[in-house]
Parts: sequence; structure tokens; C-alpha cells
Amino acid sequence: MTTQTQNKGLDYEVGNYEVGRTLLKPRGTNLTFAHPSYRPNTYAEVKQAIEQDNLRTPTMAETASLVHAAFNSDDIYSQEIKGLMKNKWMWAFTGILYTPELGYVEDDPRTRDGMPYMDESDLIKKLEAGDPSVRTFNYGYKIKEMSPIDLAKNEFVQVLAGKEGAEKLAEVAGKYKTQPYLYGYESVSQPETRVSALDSCRDFDHWLRVNGYIHGYSRYGYAFGVQVAPQARAEK
Repeated sequence: MTTQTQNKGLDYEVGNYEVGRTLLKPRGTNLTFAHPSYRPNTYAEVKQAIEQDNLRTPTMAETASLVHAAFNSDDIYSQEIKGLMKNKWMWAFTGILYTPELGYVEDDPRTRDGMPYMDESDLIKKLEAGDPSVRTFNYGYKIKEMSPIDLAKNEFVQVLAGKEGAEKLAEVAGKYKTQPYLYGYESVSQPETRVSALDSCRDFDHWLRVNGYIHGYSRYGYAFGVQVAPQARAEK
């Protein structure tokens, strides 16, 4: 038997789930996250642990939906998510490849040597084929401290999290004491691959940080696995 509780932002079901987890459902989406989180560990090890439980890793857009729901709720799960963001990284499995000419993002990229493996020629082929998991951005976007409104309009954030995801992150940012902070490269002289993540500035909890240039080797990251639809799992 399953019990379901509804509140502003986040719904959850406590019951028998195939991996013995509670289901967290951001309202207004078709997403279902499995609780508890996988933490704390490196990007690659968290990814492996999630996939071993027949779940999938969340993209930055999906992570934004979960965080947005948590910051519009006051249940024990939402409080936990807020606390984890204060003390750890929340891995978002949207990889970033910076090149001298432009930048690429890819949802759930392959992993090699503990980092996303993103080959530019492969990314171009996916773009030409219309693959929505791959997107590009131009340099010139604002980085570091900015207003929540500017965060929502930031080209890099919109490409990373989608327009709706950027708006959700901006709304979350508005709940903190000071303005949000965006980490990203203004330019590079050679290709650089990075992991995306969210946190609220460890030990201070006074702003939202959207990080676009972190390495994946830190063991302070965590994530919630996303439930895979039975049909999609069978096809995989």
C-alpha cells in the first residue's frame, strides 16, 4: 500500500518501490525522483550507483525542477534537499564542453576517466541530426554575481537548464539573502570539459551557485536518481 502527500511544489509517495525508495514528484512535471539520494561521491561514481539501481541520472533541467519544488515546500524531504545543497554539490548530469569557438552542452554524456567524455565531432553530428540532448552557446554571457532576473535571461543558463529551468533557478535564487552566482568560462584557448552542479555556498547558505566549470572528481557531490518508465527501461 502506498500513501501520497501533496504540498506546494513537491508531492511524494511513501510505499513499496522496487528499490525500496520513496518517490518525489515535482508538481507540474512528469518527473519522479527516488529518495534517498546517492551521496556523497564523485560525478562518475554517483552516476554508476544510480544506473545500477535501474534509475537514470537527472539533467540540469530536471535538477532545477526538483530544487524548485523543494524550495516551494516545507516537508522533510524538501528540508533535506535544502540542507544537502548547503553542504554538498548537487550533481547535474549535463556535461559542458568549452572550445575556443563556442560551447556545447550534452545531457547524460558518456563518462571516461571520471569525467564526461564529449567529442566535438560527435556532438556536431548529433546537432545535425536534431538531437535535443546536445545544444550550443556563445561566449559573452555574464558570469559571477547577478540578479535573479539576469540569471533567468542568461544564455548559458538557458542552454544548460532550458528556458523554464533557468526561470525556476532564478525563482530559487530569489529566496536567498544575496544574489546568485554563476561559474563559467568567458573563453578558453583549448577544449575544456566540465561538470555542471548546484549548491548554496558551503557553510554560508546565502546564495544559489550555478556551477559550469567544476571537475567531477570531488567526493562532495550527490544526486537523486530519476525513475525510468517501464517501456523505456525495456527498450534500453
